[in-house]
Amino acid sequence: MDDSVLTFEFDDESRTLFVTGSVDELSGVPLREAIGKYSDGHKEDLAVDLGEVDLLPSAGVGVLAVAMRQAEENGATIELVAKRDTIVQRVLNICGLPFRER
Repeated sequence: MDDSVLTFEFDDESRTLFVTGSVDELSGVPLREAIGKYSDGHKEDLAVDLGEVDLLPSAGVGVLAVAMRQAEENGATIELVAKRDTIVQRVLNICGLPFRER
């Protein structure tokens, strides 16, 4: 599998975007677009489940932080979800981004 490939699945009932793969400089763009699409341009609440993400460098953190800020400005929430004891959880902790464990 190409490390820059991300896949997305959206559950309309729970308003959760499930992200699988590696977030890097190339895949940050599709991640930003998917969050924008499923949050109606950052105007609706959305959970972004990063439980199956295996790489989250600063480019991915930037995409998430900007989406969260834009949603907040619009009165909505982008909630990040991470698995306990994963690289994603550690990165989110270090960067100070709020998240919920799953």
